[in-house]
Amino acid sequence: MRERSGCVIKRDGKWWARVRWIDEKGRSREMRRAVTSKAHGKAEVSRLLAEIEATDGRSVEHEAKTFEDLATYYREKYLHAAQYVDGRKISGYRSVGDLVGRKDGELKGRLGTLLAHFGRQRLRSITYGDLREYRAVRLREPIIIKSKPATENAEADANTPADANTPKTRQRSIATVNRELALLRRMLNVALREGWILRNPFDAGESLISAADEKQRERIISREEEARLLAACKDRRAHLRPIIICALDTGMRRGELFALRWRNVDFAKRSIHIEAFNTKTLRARDVAMTSRLLAELRALYSSDDEKTPSPDDRVFGITDTVKNAFGAARLAAGLPDVRFHDLRHTAATRLVRGKMEAAEAGRILGHTQPRTTYRYINANAETAQRAAAILDAFQAEAEATEATEESAPPSTIN
Repeated sequence: MRERSGCVIKRDGKWWARVRWIDEKGRSREMRRAVTSKAHGKAEVSRLLAEIEATDGRSVEHEAKTFEDLATYYREKYLHAAQYVDGRKISGYRSVGDLVGRKDGELKGRLGTLLAHFGRQRLRSITYGDLREYRAVRLREPIIIKSKPATENAEADANTPADANTPKTRQRSIATVNRELALLRRMLNVALREGWILRNPFDAGESLISAADEKQRERIISREEEARLLAACKDRRAHLRPIIICALDTGMRRGELFALRWRNVDFAKRSIHIEAFNTKTLRARDVAMTSRLLAELRALYSSDDEKTPSPDDRVFGITDTVKNAFGAARLAAGLPDVRFHDLRHTAATRLVRGKMEAAEAGRILGHTQPRTTYRYINANAETAQRAAAILDAFQAEAEATEATEESAPPSTIN
């Protein structure tokens, strides 16, 4: 057991609480705190010794640490591109941009938002109430939608209605704030492990992160809407057609689609192998190709007459996003509310509607929890109508039974 001791001393008319201990490296350490009285000094000595005992002295050395210090430490040690060993992620993030994106040299993303709010506040002073206040403030702050820049035509700009130049806003979603709070909780857990704080303030009250409060998307596309969307994939957007068909016919995630390489495509077996390295859950899986997807991929494979694709070439030639092209396609199809992820949503709904068990559909989609699959299964208008028809039939049967019983002659006893 390492030596730890404390006492209260008075020098030049001032009271001091003093503690001494041997740190984990065998070095002798000492700390003093100004106190108002001998009784106060004894209480402070007890507090410091208890804290040293709990953290081997690390926490008392970091009492002055601020959130800015934690942000710097977390960014240097944790916020880096994902690192893998044998196809398994051992550290880092797949997408660092959302967390620490920079613009004009200024830290943006979720970490930048947290840093702007807590800044130089001492970690020890952050309370559960501060966390609640942060959530409330963020939900009150609307998102400002950027307006188009002024034109070079001064006369046209002068004739623009005044309200047209007023910034438009929209409500910030609960999901966005939940992601920020989740990052904050992880950071404070790091501070706890390093001995910078004695307790994570998130643990001092009820959960501040509730996925149940997030708005759940219930948007699938119909066959007719699918036809319109595919019809819009022409000319400069022609490269979207096989991507959309693959998303609809396999339920693959966007990142899985973009990471797909020709070595993962088996035309003979009509199968696509999704490597664990590229999945959200780090679990490999195989999906089968529909006839139309098989035709699309064959055409894509042989589209270049001069060069046969390498096994390591990306199937769709996309490395990060199709945001602009997909946005233009959905507008051309008259489907402004459809997101790319809704294609996966649609695939899941079609599988279950086709009488596939939810558990089996979940394996196809790469879900590890059944409840995740249920989030993708929509009770759309058609489903609701079928439910109403079933209940109508049940009620009609009950009423018919009651009518039969009432019209039956009374029984006689012999």
